[in-house]
Amino acid sequence: MRLNGHMPSHSHGALVGALLCTLSLTACTSESKGPSYPIPDNICGIPANKEILETLLDDGDDLKQDAGQFTLEEGQFCHMYVDGNDSVVSDADWHRSGYTLQDYFEFSDLKGIRYFQEGKYASWNFGVGTAISCPGVSEEGDTVVVAVNDLRWNSKSQSLLEKLGPPYFEAYKKKLGCPS
Repeated sequence: MRLNGHMPSHSHGALVGALLCTLSLTACTSESKGPSYPIPDNICGIPANKEILETLLDDGDDLKQDAGQFTLEEGQFCHMYVDGNDSVVSDADWHRSGYTLQDYFEFSDLKGIRYFQEGKYASWNFGVGTAISCPGVSEEGDTVVVAVNDLRWNSKSQSLLEKLGPPYFEAYKKKLGCPS
């Protein structure tokens, strides 16, 4: 086979092939496992365990936390986006006085809900939640249900969320100024 009157150089093709292989190997081996953005020690300003967050958050280059337009007293949602995709979300909903976690799950289709620490907290395969009595803080109600969800969950998510949840919920309660 002739191209423009010249025989193709097999050594040139081999060189290009070797170069492509080398570049692809370098690209694969230079990628670090895990996120390449700084790991926060909070979820939209509420202290949270940094090591657990690092495990829950997706790998990527950019983390953005978005608390939206609502205040904590109104029922704030906090989205933690990695490279533009929702990764971990904390949300809060206010309810009437005496509202419980059992009430929260009454019409839920979540499976495998596990209550722990004497029913103070509940977890499921991709989330953890609690109901906090917080009268006089919000016009929306006297009980706030706060949940943290790992949107791209795996088999380790539930146990990690069970460790993240209780101290995060206590910090949330403190930030709201709920009575003890």
